[in-house]
Formats: sequence, C-alpha cells, structure tokens
Amino acid sequence: MVRADERTEEDKSAVEGVTQSHLESLLETTMPLIVRRSQQYEGPWLDRLFPIHLPDGRMVAVTAFSVLPSNLGILEGGLFPEANAQQRARLRAIAAQRYGGPVVELEPFIEPLPEISSPRHPRERLPWMACMARLSSKPVDPRVVSSELTLLWWQDALNLPLPQEIERVAAGVDWARSSEDVDLP
Repeated sequence: MVRADERTEEDKSAVEGVTQSHLESLLETTMPLIVRRSQQYEGPWLDRLFPIHLPDGRMVAVTAFSVLPSNLGILEGGLFPEANAQQRARLRAIAAQRYGGPVVELEPFIEPLPEISSPRHPRERLPWMACMARLSSKPVDPRVVSSELTLLWWQDALNLPLPQEIERVAAGVDWARSSEDVDLP
C-alpha cells in the first residue's frame, strides 16, 4: 500500500486528471446497476446463484442446484417399473438430505419400451437426469425470514440455459401450498 506522501508524480497527475464530472458520470452509470441488483436480491440471503420469476410474479432465488444420473442401468435393476420407483424414492431422499424439505417432485415422463418388454416384465425408462434445486423466496408468513422448497424433476437434457430451465420447471409449482416458511435458528 502506498501512502499519500509516497505517490509519484505520475500517480498524482492521474488522480488530478479525474474531475468531479468524471466521478458524477461514473456514479450515474453504476448506481442503476447497484439499485437493480439490490432490488433483485431482497432479503438477508447472500448465497444465491440467480433469480427466477414464477408466473404469479413471485421472485425466487436458486440457492443450490445439482444433477444426478437417474439410473445406472443394469447395476440398479435395469428398466423395470419397480426399479424406477426405487430410484425415484432414493433420489427424493437424496434431495431432502442434501437441501432439506419440503421436496416437491414433478412427475417425470416415463417412456414405455414395448420393443424390449414382455407381458410379465414391462420395461420403461426414466429420463436420464434427476435435477434438484433449492429455491428460496420472501416468506408466505411475513413474521419469518424466508419461504423455501427443494424442487426435484427429471429430464433427458438441459436444452435451455440453467436459469431458464429452472424457471420453466418451477412455473408449475404452487408456491403458497408447497413451500415451507423458515425462520432464523
């Protein structure tokens, strides 16, 4: 760190070259960004990844996200309905353990596989990925700090940028009925 009395002539001329109008111009251009960001992130949270908007206008922050394979094939029972049900239960438990409850699972599209099925052993396929996101918003009850839930959904590929993908999926969630109000410990 350089003390004021140790500045070189070059340093002094650089500082003197900044006029009041330069500072005001800089403030005018950066202040709207600061205000937008503070409006975007209301509340006491500092650990957000990005905001999303629900159809009812509620702003929700994504605080955590992960993707896991939905099935490891024959090692986990293959493509049988019973194995898929066990996988779904296992991944719901992982979501609850990793991010907390309540866990809202969106029903996956399960693809029937008649070409490899038999009458006694139907086969079906879950989408390849189990996606999990922890969402946080203003509380439903204003006496507490926040309202949160963990969202679990299934898909074969991330076709959109992650914020848009989560926003698309979260649009089907009834926040007031599904979320849980959380207070400070």
